Amino acid sequence: MPKITAFGEILWDNLPTGKVLGGAPVNLLTHLAALGADCSVISRCGNDADGAALREAIRRKHVAIDFIQTDPQLATSQVLVQLNDEGCAHYDIVYPCAWDKIQAGEAAKTRVAQSDVFIFGSLSVRDAVSRQALAELLPHASFKIFDVNLRPPHYRLADLRDMMRQADFIKLNDDELHEIATALGSPYRSIEQNIRFIAEHTHTRQICVTLGKHGALYFCDGELFAHYGYRVTVADTVGAGDSFLAGFIHQYLQRKPPQEILAFACALGSLVASRHGATPEVSLTEIEAMMNPQ
Repeated sequence: MPKITAFGEILWDNLPTGKVLGGAPVNLLTHLAALGADCSVISRCGNDADGAALREAIRRKHVAIDFIQTDPQLATSQVLVQLNDEGCAHYDIVYPCAWDKIQAGEAAKTRVAQSDVFIFGSLSVRDAVSRQALAELLPHASFKIFDVNLRPPHYRLADLRDMMRQADFIKLNDDELHEIATALGSPYRSIEQNIRFIAEHTHTRQICVTLGKHGALYFCDGELFAHYGYRVTVADTVGAGDSFLAGFIHQYLQRKPPQEILAFACALGSLVASRHGATPEVSLTEIEAMMNPQ
């Protein structure tokens, strides 16, 4: 059973339809736990009713809560999510909140060292305290995945550059790729050229770029692989990228070939986008049926 640990935000997404568990690390780990991984999140919530409910909601998703700290002053994170007519989400993220003050304890360092994969994102380092905690944890990780998650105004180019350079694998969407590459001085407009620009700029051997309904690209040691996605009716896009990455990691750790990894990841991401919420239950049978239609 692979051990997977993620660092970062845990929160309540306040959707038009009600309040649901959210945050990219938890969304990602929920799907990986359902696929059989030993999952744990390093984060922080408030000493409040929302925090207690958040812990319980995460535990029910079969994600370990041993490394969720309690902040004595700051509240549990709340995010207002608004959906447009296409189901695309806009996020209003309150600052500061409990996960802005994550600490790096010795037990957390041990867990990271024991993990097959350590995942971190850009949102979680908007505050210097959590940024320092991540800096202390990264040297203990054997395989580091940077899950880019640009939520204006909660990021700085210097932090993005630093995290990309420390990562073994970078995952981002096409808009994020263009924004970061341009900010770093790329003269290119094509996705492939900007992937190669980022790879050269950061010395990262593996980069995955999601393209929404058009699938995804996977750059690995100079080679580029593509999957063009599956046709589904989108309910909302909340968590679709997180589920894609979960599917990717699941197949990657089984050493599947790149095309198979992409096909599985795109299938899981598409199935999640076709349902409401970030973590609907999706079975292996459903994923395989989408990959191999009769």
